[in-house]
Amino acid sequence: MLLLFALLAGAGAAAFLLFKFATADGDFTLLSCGRARRDKVDGKVVWITGASRGIGEVLSMQFASLGAKLILSARNKEELERVKRNIISKHPDSKVEVLPMDLSSDEESLKEVVHSAESLFSSAGIDYMMHNAAFERPEKGGPGRN
Repeated sequence: MLLLFALLAGAGAAAFLLFKFATADGDFTLLSCGRARRDKVDGKVVWITGASRGIGEVLSMQFASLGAKLILSARNKEELERVKRNIISKHPDSKVEVLPMDLSSDEESLKEVVHSAESLFSSAGIDYMMHNAAFERPEKGGPGRN
């Protein structure tokens, strides 16, 4: 009887894990990492593009809670400043820099932005880059469009 119970419990656990893996948004390597650990991020410089809203804003808040130094980038400086204020209000010791950029800029402009990012935080460089910026397609029939 005990053996039957153990087999049923094992089969149930296996079915649960299989279901969780099949419906998860990630591969096995990502899923096996577990939750983000503060000791892996604390004090590291994290540059997040698309940080002015949505997933980028949430990522910024999460990395701030783990002690990362943040560089927030997007096209809208006012929205980046709003995100920075929200982060500082929830995590007062956070170190956050705003670096507006437009990923559709020419190559030289982008190189200048990268150089600026690398020189923030006493030239500590960039430890992690979260490229989250979205590309918004112009509407059909809009100005200069067919």
